[in-house]
Amino acid sequence: MSKSSRYEWRDQAAALQERMKSFIENPGDDQLEAVVADMRTYAAAAKNGAIDIPERFVSFS
Repeated sequence: MSKSSRYEWRDQAAALQERMKSFIENPGDDQLEAVVADMRTYAAAAKNGAIDIPERFVSFS
């Protein structure tokens, strides 16, 4: 996995985590739909090979 691919994946994962945090802080139908849509988009991209996902990573959150 290239360095730029790793950064792209990191940014996508961070955006998804921020969306989930937003839902947890302010639960509602709008936020839930946004989280589910983002997760589906991420899953579809991973399935199609549009994004590289590292085999292992370390989370510092």
